[in-house]
This record gives sequence, C-alpha cells and structure tokens, in this order.
Amino acid sequence: MEHWGLSETGKVRAQNQDAFRIEELDRHTVLAVVCDGMGGAKSGNIASRLAIDVFVDEVRCSYKSSMSQEQVEQLLQNAVKLANFTVFDQARQFEEFAGMGTTLVAALISGKTAAVVNVGDSRAYRLRDGELKQITEDHSLVAELVRKGMLTPDQAACHPMRNVITRAVGTEDDIRVDMAVEERRAGDLWLIC
Repeated sequence: MEHWGLSETGKVRAQNQDAFRIEELDRHTVLAVVCDGMGGAKSGNIASRLAIDVFVDEVRCSYKSSMSQEQVEQLLQNAVKLANFTVFDQARQFEEFAGMGTTLVAALISGKTAAVVNVGDSRAYRLRDGELKQITEDHSLVAELVRKGMLTPDQAACHPMRNVITRAVGTEDDIRVDMAVEERRAGDLWLIC
C-alpha cells in the first residue's frame, strides 16, 4: 500500500493544532490517524499530539495479524478510550491544559477491510470508481441539525455555529466512539482528514 500525509497551519490560526501519523503495522496493514485540536480551546495542539501518541502506541503494541475483525474493532475503540482518558487526565491535572480536546479519526487498513473509528468532525472518505463516499458521521451541532431535518446541508455549510462539535477526545471522562467497517477493493483510495 502506498500512503502519504500532509498538514498545514492554514489561513486562520497562527498555530497548527493538527497531528497525523501513518504506521505500517506489518507488510499488509497500515494505520492512519488524524487528530485536530479544538482551535477555540487552550492547548488543542497538545491534545492532538497526546491523543495521537497514546492511540498509535496502544494499537501498535496490541495489534496482531491473527486478530478477528471484532478484535480489531475492539482494539481501535479501546485505543480511543485510552487516548481520551489520557487527554482528559492531563486537562484535569494541569490548569494550562484545562478544557483541551481534539477530534480523532483513524483507519486500520488490512486484508479485505478498512476499520474506521472516529470522534468529532474529522472525516474518513473512500474513493471508488470515481465516487467519493463519506465513511464517518460528523459529531457536530450542525450535523445533528441536518440529521434531524432542521437544517439543509447548504444551510449547515454557512451556519454561524458550524464549528461546534458535540463529541471530542479529552473533554469528558467517558466517550462514545463510532466504528465503521468497509470492504476494500483494488483501486480504492482512502482519505483521512
């Protein structure tokens, strides 16, 4: 599998609060993860890097190629929960980190499947036969309003609260994690952003 990553500060903030990592777990398995620190909160850059480190270390240390799909899913969810606990604990212990949090989206691509886990509004997409499919659901205020039929997607795109997320790693002591498993086919391209 070929893979690459890129992160830029962008045009709005002076500090890049994104973090990403791509790890080859074995010859046929790649883990890709992106965290986007909460820009309006203190220490979003610390939260994103801490979450990446903990998440990747947990997956790298626990992953085995002989795992069942259910075990892989449980591993990814547990790794997110460990990252959440670690970020939350740091925010609780140190005043300068109070309120910090980050989104997290990751894909473990192996064999015939891609297991995708997410919290927040960072996304995973698959491009197949010219069709781009969003794999994850945003955990944001406007996404919730769109799902309830209270906003259209066009209204959500320019809504003044479009950056308010409803779930993040590190902001609460417990976390709900979304999981999706997608079939892989030759020629698929995956975007984690």
